[in-house]
Amino acid sequence: MNFMIWNSRGTGSKAFPNLVQELRRHYHLDFLALLETRADKQKTEQRISRLGFQEFSFTEAVGFSGGIWCLWGAGIRRVEVLEQHKQFIHLRVENSRLDSWCMTVVYASPNLAARRSLWSNLSRLGEQMQEPWVLGGDFNATLFDSERKSIAPNSISSDRDFGAWFETHSMEDLGFVGPWFSWKRGSTEARLDRFIANDKWHTLFPQASVAHLPFYKSDHRPMLLRIDGGTTNETPQRPFRFIASWVLHDDFGNMVRNKWDETLPWNDNLAQFTSACKHWNRNVFGHIEGRKQKLLSRLEGVTKAIARGRDASQLEELQLELWRELEDVLLQESLLWAQKA
Repeated sequence: MNFMIWNSRGTGSKAFPNLVQELRRHYHLDFLALLETRADKQKTEQRISRLGFQEFSFTEAVGFSGGIWCLWGAGIRRVEVLEQHKQFIHLRVENSRLDSWCMTVVYASPNLAARRSLWSNLSRLGEQMQEPWVLGGDFNATLFDSERKSIAPNSISSDRDFGAWFETHSMEDLGFVGPWFSWKRGSTEARLDRFIANDKWHTLFPQASVAHLPFYKSDHRPMLLRIDGGTTNETPQRPFRFIASWVLHDDFGNMVRNKWDETLPWNDNLAQFTSACKHWNRNVFGHIEGRKQKLLSRLEGVTKAIARGRDASQLEELQLELWRELEDVLLQESLLWAQKA
């Protein structure tokens, strides 16, 4: 199954229906989401009827900004619209193999204050989420400095709220093949468009791949998500980051000693070591926000037990141990944010 998300920056040109139909045929699309459609309800329904998809859902543009269209064909067994918002459409998708997952198509506001409501709503969805979940679209923000390039002052910067949401809900970037930046205007380039998913979705679709496609009429590249993997031999570019707070973990030194092999050629050694780091980060180090919240909950539980008159000496010893762990996690968190700043 193939899914495409594209910030087309309008849908009204005469050539647009033909372009979409060609993209649908060329990439064998089962699902297409168009962002920044700039169309009201009447124009939306007229234009969608010419694009060749059987089913659709949409949010209207507000004036000359925004708008999300989700279009799908017979290749998808079932799509259920769970929630519509001016910055996202939240869906449940079921394929012919009866696999079911949630998908959120995102068009984040370019306004920082307006985007905060998006992170708040996505946090609400994340707290309730028990299913495989993938999100894709134009987030109008970057996570890391390497995802933007500009010679202009006051250019795009990383969004701390986006980063906090990403870490809190243990999301993982799906990576991509193709050019590094998904958006370009003048001398400024950035990776504003991406797919991210939770662990359950990764487990359900381990072969999924993302490609950055050529620019067409827009200053955003379309993104193609192949659920069953692509035919390309390129390795997806999932940015590797050395997390400074790893060095504070008691087991990190052992991992380095066991996985850094100086007998291997440099490139082979580096490749296997970065792979080991990613595995260790997920399975041993864990996500800082999740560890922090778990420790806070345990400390609250100990406090309640002490208040109920349980054995105070043992509980106070446990409380001290939990606080020391929390202190380590908070230090790791401060290092992580310093590294992202």
